[in-house]
Amino acid sequence: MNWAAFDLNLLIVFDAVMQERSVTRAGSRIGLSQPAMSHALNRLRHLLRDELFVRTPEGMVPTPLPLLARVLLRIRAF
Repeated sequence: MNWAAFDLNLLIVFDAVMQERSVTRAGSRIGLSQPAMSHALNRLRHLLRDELFVRTPEGMVPTPLPLLARVLLRIRAF
């Protein structure tokens, strides 16, 4: 992966979906439409080669990769 070409705005999309557990609500929160959010999430999925979130009746549930990233970021913060 070319990290120099990585769009840091995708991290904002990721964070919003992690918090809201809904692509539509996450989009409203950061000022993007649902189609724009879906497109950004698909770009991030492709870059990271992971589904990142799975749609369930309870909302978007993170796969193990985002959960691991969250734990590692919290550990690093200490």
